[in-house]
Amino acid sequence: MLRKTLHLALALGLLASLAPSAHAARMPEVTAKAAIVIDGVTGQVLYAKNPHARMPQASTTKMMSAIVAIEKGHLGDTVVVSKKSSDINGSSIYLEAGEKLTFEQLLYGMMLNSGNDATNAVAEYIAGDADKFVVLMNQKAQALGLKDTHYANPHGLPTSDHFSSVYDMAMIARYALQNPTFAEIAATKTKELPGNKRIQHRLLVNHNKLLRYFPGAWGGKTGYTTVAGKCFVGSAKRDGRYVIEAILSDPDCWRDAENLLNYGLDSFTSEPIAAAGQRVANVSVVGGSQRQVPAVLKEAIALSVPQGGSKPSVQASFHVADKVQAPVQAGQVLGSYELRDGDRVVAEAPVVAAAMVPAAGPLFGDLGAVFAWFLKGGALSVALFSVFRWQGLRRRKRIRRRSWLSSNALHR
Repeated sequence: MLRKTLHLALALGLLASLAPSAHAARMPEVTAKAAIVIDGVTGQVLYAKNPHARMPQASTTKMMSAIVAIEKGHLGDTVVVSKKSSDINGSSIYLEAGEKLTFEQLLYGMMLNSGNDATNAVAEYIAGDADKFVVLMNQKAQALGLKDTHYANPHGLPTSDHFSSVYDMAMIARYALQNPTFAEIAATKTKELPGNKRIQHRLLVNHNKLLRYFPGAWGGKTGYTTVAGKCFVGSAKRDGRYVIEAILSDPDCWRDAENLLNYGLDSFTSEPIAAAGQRVANVSVVGGSQRQVPAVLKEAIALSVPQGGSKPSVQASFHVADKVQAPVQAGQVLGSYELRDGDRVVAEAPVVAAAMVPAAGPLFGDLGAVFAWFLKGGALSVALFSVFRWQGLRRRKRIRRRSWLSSNALHR
């Protein structure tokens, strides 16, 4: 693994930390037991209260359910609703056993109206049953590096082994909102679906109230149970800024949601550090038609700096593979780029292959194998063989000469 660290000083010089000065905007006071605001682009934490406390997250669970399903399903597929899905407890879009909807329609039902019935139907469509789908959810949590999250069901009904933290929830949202399908569904205000015998006119209304009045509000997910309290994951884009929030167990959820988003949007500026497409290294390609591929930043990386506060010193470092096996796909992740304030990662972005490198063809591969053999010892073998053959030729030549001289002596 190739590692390199660069020391970067922002415009006002080397200063100690990201903490805002006395002249910076005051951090919001929230009633939630746990809350967080992050930079939606880099993942930099801008505000945190009990960020890693493991707590029930109610229907915000459906963010993970939706992104796992979207990555594995096909939007136009028809799903037949099972009796088990139609009978499930909690929030509902009033599905009937045997009803047929598309996978996409069910996704709207689970994200806008938080339908547990729609969520279970999606889980059965993807994995056969909800338990097998939960395995996929936990595998995804592990793949995303989440330390405080474990799922026991796809919908969020309370049980002791079903929990998450606001930090993990914000990171799930950051990942999921990069998917265009997820983002479009999560930011949709209303959606009409076909009715059935239980409900003739099915109009879904997104429970995320901020979409209807908060400037720049984007995708999110609400949640509530008596055990978890009011929960919310939200996001907003405004004036070139993009932030994500997560809130757990909050009696004044919507007031806190507005204040936290405003804090993240208005109390910071974005200082550019590196541009998208910037080359950070060349990575060797094993068995490829080219020997190297450029490793570049997938996206621009910037640092959120408090308005009127201290600008920090940061260390920029990248970690990329020394080599990669062909074929290499354009955009394939080869490593990561991080900004650190001491031991704390404040921003990060993936490092990817800038171009496709196909595997070498048969001829090129054969020549490459010969060349590698030559370098690894073939040259020495050839040299030794040549020496021995030369000595053998000399020996036979001397023998033939002696035979000729002897023959001539006998005929004199």
